[in-house]
Amino acid sequence: MKHKYKTNVLTRLGLLATLTLLAFPTGAAEQDNIPIHFINGLPFFAVNIGTVRTEMMFDSGGPLGISVPESTIARSGSVTLLPETAKFRDIHGKVYEVPMLMAKDVVIGNTILPPIKGRVHVQWGGTPDDADDALTRARKSGAFGLAAFGERPIMLDYAHATMTIYPAGQGPQPSDAHWHALHLEFGKEGPYVILFVAGKPLKFVLDTGTPSTIVKIETLRSVTSGRCDTGVDAKNCDPDLLTDVRDSSGHQLGALHAHPVSLGGAPFDGLLGASFFSGRRVVFDVVAHRLLIAAQDEAARTQ
Repeated sequence: MKHKYKTNVLTRLGLLATLTLLAFPTGAAEQDNIPIHFINGLPFFAVNIGTVRTEMMFDSGGPLGISVPESTIARSGSVTLLPETAKFRDIHGKVYEVPMLMAKDVVIGNTILPPIKGRVHVQWGGTPDDADDALTRARKSGAFGLAAFGERPIMLDYAHATMTIYPAGQGPQPSDAHWHALHLEFGKEGPYVILFVAGKPLKFVLDTGTPSTIVKIETLRSVTSGRCDTGVDAKNCDPDLLTDVRDSSGHQLGALHAHPVSLGGAPFDGLLGASFFSGRRVVFDVVAHRLLIAAQDEAARTQ
């Protein structure tokens, strides 16, 4: 009888453990496909921070981990303010200084993330300031940065409105068909690549929080100067179209339409925004120092 009772107890404990694993996220065992939606072309997804479920914009520009508004900090039960501040400047040159924080119990989809160091949220950059604008309202919920994912590669697929979180060391590889690798660095500007435009090396930050590709006015003019001055198509020539864009290996990446913007003393030449991400699948692998890209139709055949 005792043996039968012990067997029943062990069976029930095993069943309970199985149900627990099914009911609660377990983190990094498998890739996790997260639905995203867009407001004015910028990506948002659902995030659990302690007891709060909210939606945040994914903003890869800059070294951001997470930016949490005060209302979420107060209700979450899992965010701690730190005795230090963060000072940063937006693309318009405005400087902000806000308290730093540590966010625990952060879950996206089925992925449990380790504690994330971040800052108290303020509305930075962007336009407009109209309180009734949908994007302005949505951005008040905070932002999630690439640094929050640690060693996990992530793939953005705007065409299918998904973000895939891979376990460390997994995901598409440069040897896989149709994928092309660019060298990726992650500095105080955030993730960036060096692209060659008309033979000149330009530093581009990969910024999912920007709706279009923008380039410093003086940089844009230096690489397009004279292109639209002569020829039979001069009157139809777009002076803001970067027609010869290559990576360091000479691989042709296609044309990019850039908006000239005054970026002051920014330590980069431009930002690759939503117009860059919308036409391709993109994998950020910060640990491996690579950005993998594939055209939508080609990448689909490898899945």
